[in-house]
Amino acid sequence: MTDDEPESPPSLAAEWSETVASESTRDRVYAVALELYEPTRVSAVADEADVATETAREYLRWFVEVGVLERVDDTPATFRRNDDYFAWRRVQELRRESPAELRERAERLAERERAFAERFDADDPAAVDAVEHGGYADVDETLTALDRWRTVRRRIRELERARRERDDGQPASV
Repeated sequence: MTDDEPESPPSLAAEWSETVASESTRDRVYAVALELYEPTRVSAVADEADVATETAREYLRWFVEVGVLERVDDTPATFRRNDDYFAWRRVQELRRESPAELRERAERLAERERAFAERFDADDPAAVDAVEHGGYADVDETLTALDRWRTVRRRIRELERARRERDDGQPASV
């Protein structure tokens, strides 16, 4: 190769092999577990994490014990992410912020909430018909905006919970 020739980009397979080699087995299974929004079989997790099925099964059981995952079914064994655990964790992190920081975040989110309500002329994203509001051409954009509105509402609830728990004097970490 001469100085005039650009280097060829690394292949995706090579990048994946390098990533897999640098992460522990537990970290690879955990990375897959974080994405289990739907009930997923152990074998699928094992394939995605590039580990043996029994190894994946052990880690998945452990993640259930600590609350990261839920076991959905036994036959076949299927698991999914425990969203309640992640919501609890976000609240614990928020509780470490000062009351002023929590208030500032809440004010910003409340403003975004008002903007969504005005944009859609509704009090709740569930009350909006995406096709009716945006037409067929803009339905994807409308659905994305409604998802963002739901996220804003969830974050407001988390902030309120963190503020309330902080005011009640409960410890920031359990």
